[in-house]
Amino acid sequence: MNVHVLRSPELKEETYRNVLQLLQQFQGPMHFLACEEDLFLYNEEVENRIWEDKEDFEKLKNIIYKSEDSNCYEASIEFPYFEKVKSWKQLFAECDQYRKAKVVSENDIVVLLTDIGNDLNWFGGVSPNMKNYFIQTSHWEHYFGNDIDIRFPIAYEVIVWVMRYYMFADNDAVWTGVHKNPIGCIMDFCEEKSQIILKMRTADVCESCMNKFMERDVPVLYTRQFFDILDGIRKSMTFRGRSVLLRQPSRIEIRGHTKKIFFIDFGGLELRLNPKEKSLYLLFLKHSEGINITHLPDHKEELMKLYAPLCNQSDPELLNRAIDILINPFENDINVVLSRINRKIKDAVGDSLYDFYCIKGERGEVKRIKLDRELVDGLVD
Repeated sequence: MNVHVLRSPELKEETYRNVLQLLQQFQGPMHFLACEEDLFLYNEEVENRIWEDKEDFEKLKNIIYKSEDSNCYEASIEFPYFEKVKSWKQLFAECDQYRKAKVVSENDIVVLLTDIGNDLNWFGGVSPNMKNYFIQTSHWEHYFGNDIDIRFPIAYEVIVWVMRYYMFADNDAVWTGVHKNPIGCIMDFCEEKSQIILKMRTADVCESCMNKFMERDVPVLYTRQFFDILDGIRKSMTFRGRSVLLRQPSRIEIRGHTKKIFFIDFGGLELRLNPKEKSLYLLFLKHSEGINITHLPDHKEELMKLYAPLCNQSDPELLNRAIDILINPFENDINVVLSRINRKIKDAVGDSLYDFYCIKGERGEVKRIKLDRELVDGLVD
């Protein structure tokens, strides 16, 4: 079964790709597919809403479905808070627009990821036909604090809503099956939105909800993939939280001929660098003793060997010129590239673990990556 994951334009592509990559690493009959955005007919009509206070902002609104036409921590937000919102009907219409443009099978699921709020103030929702879903991707820092890796709650919401498709026959069964009082189960209603912290940290399924898988005769391969993803998200969230406290960095793995760099213990998060950035970062990883920037010309041949397979340029002269500019002490290119690398690292792992992975050193002194090379796999000398 295919799950088409759509990105609305206001959601950062980096966040979208990271969520998709997290879901795709767990093998099974569900295939999480990226959308073709040129076919995504985006509806720009939004309503402006004012949240007068924190209590109102953190409250889910009630919904009752009647038919297909029905509408359905570390606090960093200051109130009153202005937010753009859409109706559930608008959000599901965008899913249907994609279905028509892409000729998506009626047996497939479509999930829209969007930073735009919704009129009922839910984290996510399902259409009456149980085939279209939306997940709100914003405000997770408000509930979990600024160190949260938002891939985890977004991916969690995606897989939990897909699980409900298999657990329940229709919308009415979903709404009657929720737990009004939170017990740390995926079916907790979380009317008080801050209760989602408990639900995600346990990432568990209670016995009565477990029975629904058996009652609905959900195939074992689907069930196994569901729980693999839930367990993977919980493990990664736990490691990430403890690593901040214990100052414990994740392992790095370098894969394939394109030398993709992954933080293994952070749910396989990829550090996305362009060819020049990646070449320079790999050079510093290989030299644990560090390199003085003024000595980079001594490493030109090594940089060329790293850079050439990663870029699409086959002209030796252009390759040579790109590296010459990078290592020229009279050019500013090296400082620009180092700054971009370190900014991407900070975005990926956060402030608390940044020092382990960044390329750092006093001005005029050796710069190096602090990370213990025992934690690096796939780095070939």
